[in-house]
Amino acid sequence: MIGLGLDFGYTNDPTAICEIYTYNGQRILNEICYRTGMVNNDIAKMLPRFIPVIADSAEPKSIEEIRRTGITIKGVSKGADSINYGIQVMQSNEYLVTSNSVNLIKELRSYAWDTDKQGVKLNKPIDNYNHIIDAIRYHEMETLGMNKTKGSYAIR
Repeated sequence: MIGLGLDFGYTNDPTAICEIYTYNGQRILNEICYRTGMVNNDIAKMLPRFIPVIADSAEPKSIEEIRRTGITIKGVSKGADSINYGIQVMQSNEYLVTSNSVNLIKELRSYAWDTDKQGVKLNKPIDNYNHIIDAIRYHEMETLGMNKTKGSYAIR
């Protein structure tokens, strides 16, 4: 395993955790959590020690609480247009998805671009069916291609 992606949720949105492996130049994705109602202690119990976790940086207090349990975790570095950038990074790779990743499979089948009132596709995805995809996106943005020296994005 090369790492995990984590998207925080609680009431309406699930907490989503995905393991990311690499094999023969492809990424293998394995969903390990997709649940609502989880507090940080519950989340920390699901994470292995010494495997890097990349989480949503919008939750710094949650990241710090989980780090204090001994988990290697950090928030993703986001910039302008980070959603589209992360999708671009993911689209430049090949992925295999384990058969037990039922929520990930559902999200991948349902993920769609938003449209305007005339039905023209916009350059942004709908904010739905994206929880475990966001977890993966955080990991991939942080590990595959951010140009942090200029504070912008560039695929390496």
